[in-house]
Amino acid sequence: METVVIQPSIAVLISLVIAIKAYKRKSLDVTGAVAGFIVMTLHLAISYRFGAVLLVFFFTSSKLTKVGEDKKRSIDAEFKEGGQRNWMQVLSNSGIASVLALAVWRLAGWEDKCLDGKESAVITSLIGGIIGHYSCCNGDTWSSELGVLSDAQPRLITTFKVEGYFLFFTHTHPTSQVNALS
Repeated sequence: METVVIQPSIAVLISLVIAIKAYKRKSLDVTGAVAGFIVMTLHLAISYRFGAVLLVFFFTSSKLTKVGEDKKRSIDAEFKEGGQRNWMQVLSNSGIASVLALAVWRLAGWEDKCLDGKESAVITSLIGGIIGHYSCCNGDTWSSELGVLSDAQPRLITTFKVEGYFLFFTHTHPTSQVNALS
């Protein structure tokens, strides 16, 4: 019974502190801080492990966003100091994992589960999906934050050759993908 009250209360407190600090440090705008608070509370309330995976993604990506800010400012017309992610970026990077976390909670309740295919292949798959989701988000965010700092042409990971025309899609504006195609 205490998990039902204590863990969500701790989740709200931790999420509130982190969302406020992220807003003050300009990692998130107001909408991003609100969305981040909700997503982080959800993750931590369901499982501290899910919250830890989310926080590793958030802290490392926020740190890398600040690397090379001067160069990023000079090449990105929509550059925002500190990154200032909004609600769309927060949900883009956490929406699928949030749905998977809710599915784990629906199946397991407040019982903490870990990767154990013998006990439940479905729960193990869902947890693996959460970990995999944030791994992909890390790869995408880290590569876009660090890749833009390189003067070299990007290479295909399959052939290690520079081939063709590469489109770079940024996380700074919802229409950036459409603009890149025009």
